[in-house]
Amino acid sequence: MDSRILVFELNEVPYKVIDQFVQDHPTSTFAACLPRSALRHAHLPDTGQMHPKTSWHTFHRGVPDHVHGYREYNQIEAPGQYANPTFLELARRAGRRVGCGASIGSWPIPENHDNIDFWMADPFAPTPDSIPETLNHFQAFNTAAVAGSSRNVRSGGFTKKAALDFLIRLPALGIRPQTCLQVVRHLIEERRDRKKAVRRRNIQALMSFDVCLHQWKRTKPQVATIFGNHVAAAMHRYWAAAFPDDYEVNNMPLDWREDYSDEIDAAMLVADDMLKRLMKAAKAVPGTRVLLVGSMGQAGIEHEVTHNQLIISDMNRFLGTLGFSTDDFERRPGMEPEYIVAFSSPEKLQEFEKARWRMNIDGAEPYCKIANSDTCSILVDVYNVDFEYVTVDDKRISLEEAGLKIETIDDLAGSTAQHIPEGICIVLDPKEDLSAYSSNDMNDLCAVTSSILAAQDVPVPSYMPAPVGKLVEALGGQDPTIKAVTPSSKTPTKQVEQAQSKVVETTE
Repeated sequence: MDSRILVFELNEVPYKVIDQFVQDHPTSTFAACLPRSALRHAHLPDTGQMHPKTSWHTFHRGVPDHVHGYREYNQIEAPGQYANPTFLELARRAGRRVGCGASIGSWPIPENHDNIDFWMADPFAPTPDSIPETLNHFQAFNTAAVAGSSRNVRSGGFTKKAALDFLIRLPALGIRPQTCLQVVRHLIEERRDRKKAVRRRNIQALMSFDVCLHQWKRTKPQVATIFGNHVAAAMHRYWAAAFPDDYEVNNMPLDWREDYSDEIDAAMLVADDMLKRLMKAAKAVPGTRVLLVGSMGQAGIEHEVTHNQLIISDMNRFLGTLGFSTDDFERRPGMEPEYIVAFSSPEKLQEFEKARWRMNIDGAEPYCKIANSDTCSILVDVYNVDFEYVTVDDKRISLEEAGLKIETIDDLAGSTAQHIPEGICIVLDPKEDLSAYSSNDMNDLCAVTSSILAAQDVPVPSYMPAPVGKLVEALGGQDPTIKAVTPSSKTPTKQVEQAQSKVVETTE
């Protein structure tokens, strides 16, 4: 039987959130599937900044950050560019058909299209190039929408032509009528209650999922990924509302906690629908197993009510105040409050490193984080401020003239949760009970990568950790070292035992 692995990359969702969701929704797909799944832990081995723009490269390439060297979105050149190819690339070279559904770090699309059934780059990609080209229309719409929702959900961001091209091609892209109806319902609800605007990210994630799953069902590759980021955004902002007792001091007001207490749950309901549809799709193609993985997790942190944030509203003006012309740099998509800039040469980046010290923003200079020889991210990470000017060479310049703006934060949420290295690793089969392969052991995230390769009988590079035998078997392969599996009843979730008695069929 032809085996397939469909990797659902549910960004930053920890078991704590899944446990709470199962408890609150005992008839959900998660509650039905988890008791029959292989539940394991994955630990991010990175030593630098814990961030999805790095951690997903670690997962895809099977080596930690200090080896692969990727630090920013859309970074092309890095030590691991050729030395540590992604597991999709290794599988493709080995003759397996592959697909990529918006995974972080997947831009630019591969030059060699052999064995690639579909490829849609991540939502921060600077170009809409996709395989097949029909996906370009969605990607152009998607990346523009992301650019318009970096912090607050903002209007605009895409051209009328891009919107029209997208709408005309809805059926061919695979976006379901149900999703379109949800979009309409959401927009109506948003007009009634502005606080619900934050859920627009959930709808956008659902549309992207529709497109990617349609491509998977159309082509049925042997190894494929589908990325989802919407729960991560909700957790960062609203952890203090969903888990108010996680803090010695919860600084968010009671009325704020009441207003936003169900935002993580709302995002998880979308993820639950995604999982239901993945299981249904897997059931229709014998030999398919779903790997639900998170490259890291989140947990509550010290926080404060955030009324406003300084942003770079016009990069041309901002760098222009320091003497740079529009020919000297290119703004790349990223996530506020970090702004990614590719300079025209290493020398120009070096010039900026020196020039930034000439600007004083409320007592500090702009921060420059180097990605490679010509690319950096710029931070003006200032919150809850009230000033009208910055200085360059001790000369006062208005914020507008400097390309800066103090933007009000609609939901008063800065960051109430941040990244932790503990991620999730769950293998699901629509027909077979895989619970015997569960374990409380903490596996290196990179060993999950090597296990995917081993399960597909793709040679595992020597620089990766050895595959985890039980995980390989759970993924449908043969344990490369021990052919027999020793069952274990251990599971990492607290609610599985309760949910086991309430299992309902959700995959028909």
